[in-house]
Amino acid sequence: MSELSSPVRIAMIGVGGIGNMHLTNLLRMPSAEVVGLADIDANKIAVTLRRAAAYQNPSIEPPAIPAFNDVDRMLNAVSPDAVVLALPPFAHGEVEFQCVEAGLPMLVQKPVGLDMETVRAIEQKILDRGLITAVGYQARYSHAADIARSMLADRPIGMAVGAYLGGLPQTSWWRVQARSGGQVVEQATHVVDLQRYLVGEIETVQAVAATRLMTDVENLDVADVSVASLVFDTGAIGTLLNSSGLNGVPQEPWDHGLTLVARDLSFRVWTDGGRIATAGETRELVNPEDCKYLLDEAFVKAVATGDSSHIRSTYSDAVLTLRATLAINESARTGELVRVADLG
Repeated sequence: MSELSSPVRIAMIGVGGIGNMHLTNLLRMPSAEVVGLADIDANKIAVTLRRAAAYQNPSIEPPAIPAFNDVDRMLNAVSPDAVVLALPPFAHGEVEFQCVEAGLPMLVQKPVGLDMETVRAIEQKILDRGLITAVGYQARYSHAADIARSMLADRPIGMAVGAYLGGLPQTSWWRVQARSGGQVVEQATHVVDLQRYLVGEIETVQAVAATRLMTDVENLDVADVSVASLVFDTGAIGTLLNSSGLNGVPQEPWDHGLTLVARDLSFRVWTDGGRIATAGETRELVNPEDCKYLLDEAFVKAVATGDSSHIRSTYSDAVLTLRATLAINESARTGELVRVADLG
């Protein structure tokens, strides 16, 4: 497509919790038209559509959008311009290959997979076809991240302190390592991605992890506490702290996000805003726009115009974030220092 006069026809694959967020955004967006919804659970499609439509006006009926339980049937029936893949980690792979084969631009929810061999194969197919892609790392679209990149462009960062301290998601697959990848891969990936975006590539990691707090939870085999030390190609060092043991605990500002330490400067960045502290001033930052909406909007605009310069995380970029989080898992498993590039 080359102009914005006609809405971009979007098909969605996966309509769970994160799918509801994307669908809500797309239904609000004049430049997008949702033309198909696919999920293996047909009942979930109707529930999500009602919820997403009610965000704008609880009194109106949701739009009539065709629903499918088979991706191929949907793609053939509705002929979309692009797709949004809101899938759990273990479900990535075959669907991406289907969409690439159909020549469709894709917005893929993070993480893009659970193993490097599969995601590298998908990446190569995308590059071969020259497809527009985006990945759901919304923190890159925050106002605080914009200011940090500008303010720290010529200022050495000494340390990048990342944290993701929260509770245990209730989704059953999340607590199974082979299906979610664990908290570092599935949730704290947002922090690792922000570290890469603002500091540089992560060269080595050393991590420890344990299951200490949620031992009474059935069918749980993921670590609920983890600490990793990171070395960046810029020479900066960093940490990543995460836990899923804070159920129902009120969040503190430092529980989630990234704090960058430079000479006489501390800069916190996250999706809700940030904080700049210097010797003479403390400045609170509030993101004026929902960065999740900005992410979806950037993808739709790229498909409409063919200009992907506003997309801040492509599939290829997100593969590198996955690699860094898998390296943290590998270091925690082996107890050894891991070179991130060695994972592929």
